[in-house]
Amino acid sequence: MHPLASFAVKAVSGGVAAAVLSAGAVTAANPSPNPSPSSSPAATAAQHSDRRVIMRAVIEAEADVLKMKPEALVEALKHGAKVSELARARGLSKADFTSRLLVNLTLRLDQLVDRKVITKAEARKVLAHIADGHIPFWNGIHRRR
Repeated sequence: MHPLASFAVKAVSGGVAAAVLSAGAVTAANPSPNPSPSSSPAATAAQHSDRRVIMRAVIEAEADVLKMKPEALVEALKHGAKVSELARARGLSKADFTSRLLVNLTLRLDQLVDRKVITKAEARKVLAHIADGHIPFWNGIHRRR
């Protein structure tokens, strides 16, 4: 190889290497902004999935306490029934219904925690909310306006 050609190859390859390295340094120094985990579509979908799983467990637990199938409870709620009316028809006060619901729902949520579908904190939050007297669907389905 001619000495001048060898010099040209080294100069060009060195320049390319320097350009690549400097581009990498710029990228590392100024990384592109990453979306926060809570705003990414996957995180949002997981959040909604958690809510759906928890709500399904609540409906199943309420149906068990009312001695009916979950599908029948959902249909009754869609047609304007209230859990309070259904409980009263079965001779259950709000306190009785709440205590039975908490026992039944705790078992279901514990299974979801064991399978790592929801966290223990999420389960505790739902149970605490119900223990405070906020029974889902007690006054029927509330439609969003």
